[in-house]
Amino acid sequence: MDRSVPAYVYKITVTSPPNPLPHTLPLSDLDHKDGFIHLSNASQIPTTSSLYFPSHTTLYLLRISSVVAREEGSVFKWLDEGRTGCVHLYGADGVKGEFGRLGLGTVVDVKEWKRSEGQKWNDGEVVGSLNGWLKDSE
Repeated sequence: MDRSVPAYVYKITVTSPPNPLPHTLPLSDLDHKDGFIHLSNASQIPTTSSLYFPSHTTLYLLRISSVVAREEGSVFKWLDEGRTGCVHLYGADGVKGEFGRLGLGTVVDVKEWKRSEGQKWNDGEVVGSLNGWLKDSE
């Protein structure tokens, strides 16, 4: 069963991306090690942030156009072949170690996201602070 990739997917980072965005952002150490770029869809952001970034009080969310990335030849794959896992971005051949490009054109918006000490990323108030910014499509 194939699961479609939404028009927008998201990269979570702990550092602010350069402004203006370069054509190609550097890979994170984890992405480089794993051989693909880790992404989430809009509904996964609070849970992913709580699981993997619990000690951070500021995150940066990069909205990626899956349409533009595909037009450039990138391939998206779901971690578990489409059931529940996160989406991963690969280069044109869709194999580990070949990376799609994130940067100017594929990243269409960036949002700084904050929480207070004692709050979790998936707390309703923290998620609500995004004011509908997370979305799967227009």
